Amino acid sequence: MSTREEVFDAAVVAMRRGNELLAAGADDSHPDYAAVMPSLHAAIAAGFTHTEIYQAATAPK
Repeated sequence: MSTREEVFDAAVVAMRRGNELLAAGADDSHPDYAAVMPSLHAAIAAGFTHTEIYQAATAPK
């Protein structure tokens, strides 16, 4: 079982990938885009907000 932090980290990686796909012109029918959604949903179910995930995903590395 993943820790809460691992769930958050996976969601951040997933959101970064989703943002890359959107920037490249992909939409929600792209198979990679659909693959990122479970991680985002798991983090939201764990109590994280979309804003928290987005801020972490878009912060400078």
